[in-house]
Amino acid sequence: MSRVLVAGGAGFLGAAVARQLLGAGDTVVVLDTFDDAGDGRALKEERLASFGRHARLSVVRGDGTDAETLERVFAEHRPSGVVNTMRLPLDAAGIGPLVEASRQAGIGLLVHLSDAALYGPRDEANLRARENEAIEPGDDRDLLAKAAEEEALLASGLPFVILRVFAATGPGGGPARFPQDALEAVLAGEEAFLADDAPRDFVHPQDVVRGVLSALKKRPIGEILNLGFGLAVKPSEVVRALAVRAAKECRLTVTGTSARAPRIADMEKAWQMLGFSPQLGLGEIVWDTVRARLFPAEAARDYQRSEAATTAPADPPKPVSRRELFGMFRRPFDTRKKPGS
Repeated sequence: MSRVLVAGGAGFLGAAVARQLLGAGDTVVVLDTFDDAGDGRALKEERLASFGRHARLSVVRGDGTDAETLERVFAEHRPSGVVNTMRLPLDAAGIGPLVEASRQAGIGLLVHLSDAALYGPRDEANLRARENEAIEPGDDRDLLAKAAEEEALLASGLPFVILRVFAATGPGGGPARFPQDALEAVLAGEEAFLADDAPRDFVHPQDVVRGVLSALKKRPIGEILNLGFGLAVKPSEVVRALAVRAAKECRLTVTGTSARAPRIADMEKAWQMLGFSPQLGLGEIVWDTVRARLFPAEAARDYQRSEAATTAPADPPKPVSRRELFGMFRRPFDTRKKPGS
């Protein structure tokens, strides 16, 4: 088993990656500033507390862009691999210090989570994004930061894999993160508001985690790969499905339109390089989100059981056809029973 440093390991995806690595038997070092950025300090502390006193987990409270902090972390913990889930502002030090520290330490592989919003907008006939097309960050500062991170890795000489993550959606996010914000409005009997209703490629966070673990295992060095589901779904469909699962009325208003139409993942390269195909569709995204909110103890027990049974990720089955995939994403929501039913 390996020792893996997860930079940004108290974040939404970082904590999920760290948890699954522990379930796979790896030793994990979580590095996070535990600041108010992103989902906020309180939720990051809550995620950390959920790990308990795991024997194979070390937590470092520090800045993942500070060279001295990184030098100390690499010297003390000697990780063999790094997973970077940090979201860094454009005017900060960026990923450079982490790249340099990884190079100095002789890291075997750095898996970097990037943002599929880097793909430029296209018309309906060209929504599917392939990894070989040029990225178009525009003037968005967050996307410019992500583009700079990718450029730094491409020029680094490090063994790396870049994973462009589409709309990761499901349990574990903060109260302001979709779909949790919409679910809270539905549960309160209030109107849910969406900034736009442009179709997105929603992907369950556990599918993203599977992609990360597959990249660590398969080591497609130097590759850029999409991690999505491969289908376009409107946010309003997600909100209505949340309401059905929660047995609540849905009142919904779309307040605007998208200035930058989201793209849909072409998943062929991820299958070729990682043996990766998505396994969790809209039904799982919706039910897991509702259950984590309404039945947290049961959700935590099921998660712990699946984590305890985890081994190194097995190769998933060959991708199904687009028609079969569409059916899986929209499978009936009664495939899982509610507690007590």
